[in-house]
Amino acid sequence: MVFLANRANLDKRTLLGRLHNQLRTQVPAADSPIERVWYHTSSGNKVGVRAALSPSGFLGQSYPIDTVELQVSFDFPATAEHDYYAIQWIESERDLLIGWHQDETHPDLGPCHFQIDHRDETIQRATATFRDEHPLNVFDQRLDDLVVLLNALEWTDGQPSVPDEAIR
Repeated sequence: MVFLANRANLDKRTLLGRLHNQLRTQVPAADSPIERVWYHTSSGNKVGVRAALSPSGFLGQSYPIDTVELQVSFDFPATAEHDYYAIQWIESERDLLIGWHQDETHPDLGPCHFQIDHRDETIQRATATFRDEHPLNVFDQRLDDLVVLLNALEWTDGQPSVPDEAIR
């Protein structure tokens, strides 16, 4: 696995395969929160990895929803100065998306931002920590960050938000 130690030799297909395998190897474990893992494709090409999981199992405490979807995508645009990624927690039942986007979409927030969408509307968007590390390390760190965010998630008058200090 020397090629994964050097990010310059990493391509999207290899990375998505590693993420898929990392998540999939947890599926048979009785205590794993991960229920199912699959590739998200577009025009027959792998563009991301998705996993259905138990939020209560993921957080180690009760949660009001039984199943959520974790969506992960990485891209390495030749014209960009850094890797792009989207790591998102999707709750279909509450029409809620919480996640990070490291891309070019909101230059006023820098190269990485945190976002909450609820009922097809962006409720909160803020600058997040730019992570210029190996994508597998970024993924692991963002999963840890996700636990912090979900524990800090507040609902006021039916609107979700997280305090600024919880955003990483």
